[in-house]
Amino acid sequence: MITFFERVDAVIVRAEQFVVAALLSVMGFVVFLDVVHRVSTRVDSPLNNPLVVSIGGAVVAAAAFNTRGSRLPVPKGVGVGVAVALGQILFVKLVPNGLVWSQTLALALTLWLGTMGASLAAHSRRHLALDIGSKLWPASIAPKIAAIGHLCTAAFCLGLIFLAGRSIFGFELSGTHVPGHLDIWRDSDGAGGTLSGTGIPKWLASLAIPYGMAVIAFRFTLDAYRTWTGQLAIGEDDTLHQLGITEEPS
Repeated sequence: MITFFERVDAVIVRAEQFVVAALLSVMGFVVFLDVVHRVSTRVDSPLNNPLVVSIGGAVVAAAAFNTRGSRLPVPKGVGVGVAVALGQILFVKLVPNGLVWSQTLALALTLWLGTMGASLAAHSRRHLALDIGSKLWPASIAPKIAAIGHLCTAAFCLGLIFLAGRSIFGFELSGTHVPGHLDIWRDSDGAGGTLSGTGIPKWLASLAIPYGMAVIAFRFTLDAYRTWTGQLAIGEDDTLHQLGITEEPS
């Protein structure tokens, strides 16, 4: 049975790695475009001048072509510089008000990236920890104590899931339902309960917390079983290993 759960964990890891890479790409791209627009439309910015952009792009491109040993680096560089300047002009014309939603989107994606990063760290046992228990307890019971510690961590994650669920789905207080993000979004037909400047529901961004805590709880429970049964040596689960440091033999 435990092998089945380990396979499930491996599938989740691969999916998380793919999603993290995709989210980083999207976040980096939209923030880059936002910065380009801001710099391109500032009156005091030299990049507001298409000629400056064209010359700068041509110089950098020509140097790159020359470094690669490409033929006719200067004409190619000039072509790239002109293309960059025309692309900048077209971009500003098509998006005159800029990407006002980019920072909000980046913050929402950062929430998902943070929880998935914590989840992946829990999988590889490289999460931050201050644990001296493995050095204090007798070797005969140290694995059992470590397993109990993992279960306590999993229980703490379950508590965070409960609190996050109240924020998303609402809760009852003195016989009155206190609406959550999902209630506000649903009752307004999607007009409310969204992130500023975007149509992204707040409940969708907030789902990152219960998702991340659920997976972390799952992984700590697996580690508790492995540690209790001796499949995971206590030396592989101490602070130095978690930080990627190998302890030198005394």
